[in-house]
Order: sequence, then structure tokens, then C-alpha cells
Amino acid sequence: MSGNTNTNTNTITKVKICGNTNADDAIMASEAGADAIGVINVANTRRYIDLEDAKRIFDALPVFVSKVVVVALDNIPIEVVYDKIKSIEETGADCVQLHGEEPVELVADLRENLRSRIRIIKKIGVGGERKRSLENALAYENVVDAILLDTEAKAGGTGETGGTGKEHDWNISKEIVERIKKPVILAGGLNPDNVAKAIELVKPYAVDVSSGVESEVRKKDAMKVKKFVEAAR
Repeated sequence: MSGNTNTNTNTITKVKICGNTNADDAIMASEAGADAIGVINVANTRRYIDLEDAKRIFDALPVFVSKVVVVALDNIPIEVVYDKIKSIEETGADCVQLHGEEPVELVADLRENLRSRIRIIKKIGVGGERKRSLENALAYENVVDAILLDTEAKAGGTGETGGTGKEHDWNISKEIVERIKKPVILAGGLNPDNVAKAIELVKPYAVDVSSGVESEVRKKDAMKVKKFVEAAR
């Protein structure tokens, strides 16, 4: 199980604050020490913003902060996928985070044909089935730049593809981190009170939080963000 390069190359866990809906929150998070700022461009989700707003948020950020657009690109024609990626590139994003059920073939095709420097993060849902979660992560390992582990949303739930605010079995995530050579980002139910414990067990490359640092849906809480970053470090 020596596949994990995370602990050797990365002693300080990176922090991504996701689900930003306005520039003030994003600037506040970056000033608190966030390494990456995420926005959600998945229709019918509670923290959705359009790409014009995403560009405004990204334009307001300091130069060394990574900018991530979360999208779902499953069940749409391939030419639409490429148009969408082009629009995401125009926001100034560094990374696209695929949060749908995008097949490995689609992601491989994207990887091969992307002309820009944009990086691909793929979300893997972690639920009750350890073997399935691990196999999913391994299937995408060679076609992405990073894997994001999020709590699997139950069918018939909120319709959210993530952002459930619920923890999953971190032991499954720990095993995935140990088995995968790409950076692994841990998400799902993290908050200022449990993030240090999660990092200690899982040893991810980065942690990702959205609802865990909000004062209400779509609004970040400055104190929670500050505490989260400090706890992660």
C-alpha cells in the first residue's frame, strides 16, 4: 500500500472553500488562507451561480488562489461538453470539477483534447460499499489530475450531487488515499470541529468544505471559515 505519495510531498493539507456565491465571501475565504475557491455551476442546486458571476468572483481573487468550477457533464452531447468547457476556461478557472456521473471514456476524451492548462478533478461518491467506491476511484485515476471524495447523495434525496453536509466512512477514504497515486481531496460533512480529525485519519492532499462554513445557505461565515482553515493546518 505504498501508492500514497500525499504524505511525502504534501505536509500542509490544502483547503478548498466551495459553494461561493459572491466575491465578498470568496475574498474573505482567500484572506483567511484558503488555497482554492470553488463555485457551483450545477443547475437546480442550492448554491448554483452562472459563469458570468463565476468570472466576477475569480477576477476579484488574488493571483495565487486556485479557481474551481463545479459542473455536471453527464447526459449531454459531446459537442455541448466542449462548449461548456470553453465557457469555463473563459471565467479564468484553473480547474473543472466533474460532479456528475461522467463516464471514464468522456473524462479520458476531455483529458486528451483539452488544449488549455485547465485541470480535471473528478468527484467519487463514497457510500456504504467500500469495494465500489475504491473501484470507481481507481477507474478514473489515470484520466484526472485529482479525485474528490464526497458523501454519496441518496437517491430521492435533495437532488444535490454533493453538498449533503453529511460525513461518510472516512476509513473508506483513507484506503482510497493509500491506493491512489493522484492527489485526493476529502469532502462531505466537514466543519471546523471535525476537519483536524478527518485529516489525521485520511491524510488527504486537500479538504473541501461548503455548508460546514456557512451562516446560512449561500452565505459564508467568516469566523467558521477562519476556524476551518486553522484546524486544517
